[in-house]
Amino acid sequence: MLSRRQFLKVAGLGSIALAVHPLGILTSCTNRKGNEKNRALIASVEKVFSQLEDNSVLLPGEQVVVPVLDAPLVGVASADNPLFETFRRDEVIGSQWRAPKEWMPEAKSVVVFFFPVSGEILARHRAAKTPTNEAWNYGYGKHGKVLDAFISGLTAELDNQGIRYFIPTKDPSFKIEQHPVMSGGKEDVHYSTSWSNRHVAFAAGLGTFGVHRHLITDKGCGGVLASMILDCELEPTPSGYTDPYENCIHCGACVNRCPAGAITLENFRNLKECRTYASSLRAENDPGYCGKCLVGIPCEFVKP
Repeated sequence: MLSRRQFLKVAGLGSIALAVHPLGILTSCTNRKGNEKNRALIASVEKVFSQLEDNSVLLPGEQVVVPVLDAPLVGVASADNPLFETFRRDEVIGSQWRAPKEWMPEAKSVVVFFFPVSGEILARHRAAKTPTNEAWNYGYGKHGKVLDAFISGLTAELDNQGIRYFIPTKDPSFKIEQHPVMSGGKEDVHYSTSWSNRHVAFAAGLGTFGVHRHLITDKGCGGVLASMILDCELEPTPSGYTDPYENCIHCGACVNRCPAGAITLENFRNLKECRTYASSLRAENDPGYCGKCLVGIPCEFVKP
């Protein structure tokens, strides 16, 4: 069994064509086959996010309304990126992984969105001395609904433009399997899934992994991901990194922040211990989320 570091080192092997784009930068793409569609797609992303009607949440204790998510970073990878084949290895994701063209034969691009959690929510969660707090529980807890609204609006725009899309995580055949593994002499779990937003985000140039196993982007790690496959050919840009841990400074701040003691610099985050602790929070606090390893650390909202 490979160590955590070796595990993600394998994911970094091979030739990679990557793109990292804050909203608006993709408008400079010069793809000869689909320039008009490129511009229309980015305009749609900006339009849909700016018009979200329910990207906020009431914090009942404070009686204030705060935003849930900030505007996304957008990463693009070619559907033929050779990195996708490395994900099929058992020590990375596993044989259950399906490459873009296995989901959508006419696939040309994979587009990934990283939405930072709003600064108002992050600040409250960072300052909280309790295991959970209302900003994180109600704010972060609502991100799924916001993502669904964004994806619904964007796919409607894509339909209008005649761009075909596929969202693996929404497909009935999408699967996640759990396999017991040993990590640092302790029981752990490995998730083998048919599609991984974190891994395709790495392939799409949005960021690299950290000791806490979250993705560290130019806007930090305190955010959520979504992705889709398109038949629209977008132009990836050269990679901004060469190592799957390049954005992590291995400072140990997330190790100290973890209330479950589930993170070590040597073996990274133990998913079994993390899940067990998170389940206890949900039982005691409904809703109850942890996420302490995402705040109060150098990579919370910037790339260190």
